[in-house]
Amino acid sequence: MGEKSIGVFIFRLSSLLKSFYFTTPSMIIKIFMRTSVFSFASALIFFVGCAGQRPPEGGPVDFSPPEITSVSPASNTVRFSGNRFSLEFNKYVDHRSVEESIFISPYVGDLEFDWSGRDVEATFPSPLRKNTTYVITIGTDVVDINNHNRMASAYTLAFSTGDQIDGGEIGGRVFDEKPEGVMIFAYRLNDINPDTLNPMTLKPDYITQTGKEGTYSLSHLATGIYRLLAVRDEYRNLLYDPEADAVGLPPGDVLLTTTDTLRAGINFQLQVEDTTAPRLLSARSLNARHVVLKFSESLDTSSVLFRNFSITDTLRGSSVLIDNAFADLTLPSSVTLLTEKQKDSAAYLLSVDGVKDLAGHTINTKANSFMFLGTAAADTLPPRLIFTPITDSNYIARQDEHIRFDFDDALQQSSARSAFRMFGKDSIAVPLVMTWNTPASFNLVPEKLLLPNERYTIMLRYDSLRSWIGNHWIDSVQRFTFNTIDPEQLSSIEGTVSDADTLLPNRYVVEAMNITNTKQKPVSVHIERGKPFMLPQLLEGQYSLMAFQDVNGNSAYDAGKPFPFVPAERFAVYPDTIKVRARWPIDGVVIRLK
Repeated sequence: MGEKSIGVFIFRLSSLLKSFYFTTPSMIIKIFMRTSVFSFASALIFFVGCAGQRPPEGGPVDFSPPEITSVSPASNTVRFSGNRFSLEFNKYVDHRSVEESIFISPYVGDLEFDWSGRDVEATFPSPLRKNTTYVITIGTDVVDINNHNRMASAYTLAFSTGDQIDGGEIGGRVFDEKPEGVMIFAYRLNDINPDTLNPMTLKPDYITQTGKEGTYSLSHLATGIYRLLAVRDEYRNLLYDPEADAVGLPPGDVLLTTTDTLRAGINFQLQVEDTTAPRLLSARSLNARHVVLKFSESLDTSSVLFRNFSITDTLRGSSVLIDNAFADLTLPSSVTLLTEKQKDSAAYLLSVDGVKDLAGHTINTKANSFMFLGTAAADTLPPRLIFTPITDSNYIARQDEHIRFDFDDALQQSSARSAFRMFGKDSIAVPLVMTWNTPASFNLVPEKLLLPNERYTIMLRYDSLRSWIGNHWIDSVQRFTFNTIDPEQLSSIEGTVSDADTLLPNRYVVEAMNITNTKQKPVSVHIERGKPFMLPQLLEGQYSLMAFQDVNGNSAYDAGKPFPFVPAERFAVYPDTIKVRARWPIDGVVIRLK
């Protein structure tokens, strides 16, 4: 047998053995070199015989999740005095995924693992506490070897070193696009000051992990007050890492008593907390009248006001007049300033004050200034359209559509009003109202509802449209054509929000999300407690409904903050999706907040 043939033989043999015994090619070579031909052939026959016991290849793909078939000690064992526990799986599982998915409450330290086929034995590093209930949770990150199927739900094993098992239980669900595998942290508050609980430095007392649908259950809890967090623990360190981990909180802490040991419906929505103030990254002169700024994150455009910026000529000590400022709505981390004429190559110091990010953090005072060189290059460019939703004639608009237009420069508002016209059937003019978002962006809003299933045209005369300093195009017209929606394709959802709590503000938001067409923006309405709501002009599709109590009045759901602790706003998700069909209004929907 030549060297090439031997190499192919060893490679094929190692591949075969690896699928059953995880044998490497180097191990096969050692076997070949250290044994006789007869011994090696005998071993080969043995291994091939074992291989013959496999299910025939080419069958259906195994999508079944791995399961735990037996445990020791048995669940709910009392007076446990051992120093280890064991698990058996119904199939071969990835060892590392198991070892990283075992959580023990209270914390016992690092375990020592001993594997044998589908069984694993874990040894505690030190003796367990007396008269204590221990909860071992095997999370849903466990995967099998063949197809990386995940466990369908977390597995919990409880035992006690005393005479009884704690019986408290908290359950609920994480509502998120990817709800599987989210960690649920529970901290018992009885022996600590709740205001000092910092999940960034303190590991939880109890842990579990959500299953495929986002459901979870924390069982065998002692009586007491608990603070819960849902954390997508990216670093797997059982700590909350702001901006890295998405997090959600319930509306308050959870109390378990001897007479009320079960709390269900403790639900979460996840958000990534923004804890960092924005920083000014750069400033540069675009021409003698424009300075472009870049920030580290998107800004609250309402805080981008010209009075929040200043420019100083560092040589002369004089200030440069700033006429206007606007954020780019398509890239809100970019801001443009309109200035008086700059001096060529002059050294300017730009300072920013009062600008905020979307989380409300004011700009970092250690990163709010930047040096740049001025330029005498003239500003000769007319305003350029950079965004409108009407990208082609197939655009379908609602009858109450607000049509946005963004430009790359601030505009003279009077010129913008004269530059736009809208026409309907038979070229009949449609009266418009112009509402400004920034000095470079506005919405065109018809004074009256547009006619249904009608063709409309917006005409933009560029020769009438002038930038802040007067630049404009010469004799240029652009038309934007679209259709309004056909009401025969629409329907609606009506119902009420039920809430027994009357202590918090009487403000609620109901939101419908088309899960059939996720490109559609959610439709929402504001209502009061017990008052009927109607979500109108809905396209066909499957919809999910959520209602939340808008405590702070910002019209957006707030998932709370872990430290300092801020509870989440109360919310409820309608238990079933609603199928909306054209011309078939849905009514009688009741969303219950608990």
